[in-house]
Amino acid sequence: MSYNRMMFAIAGPSVLLLLLALPSSCSQEKEYITLKVTCTTMINVTATGVDMPDAYVCKNTKVTWIDNGHTFSVGFKNGQCPFVSCKEIDNRYPTAGPTKNGVTQGTIYDYAIIIDGQVFDPHIIPGG
Repeated sequence: MSYNRMMFAIAGPSVLLLLLALPSSCSQEKEYITLKVTCTTMINVTATGVDMPDAYVCKNTKVTWIDNGHTFSVGFKNGQCPFVSCKEIDNRYPTAGPTKNGVTQGTIYDYAIIIDGQVFDPHIIPGG
């Protein structure tokens, strides 16, 4: 399990438990928690997949896959693409974006990337 997935797996339940522990009385002052995530603009292609298996993409941002000498091709599963165009994302055309209007923040978009003939299954997660 990658570091990013472990942090997401730990942070999600931790925030939920923290929110459940907050007082429920309307007369008391409320506390809010903000989770800030760095927007991904580059994803490095490696022999064992990509360096960002869970890439958080900000609104109106493009993402470029860096081939690092590998042959690759990206395809979004179930025809659900978060970008304006996903017709061809590969070594020759490595940039996608920006995200489509109406894409829901936090929705997970599964994609397959074929690297040197091997298939990997990372994710794109649009944000605000």
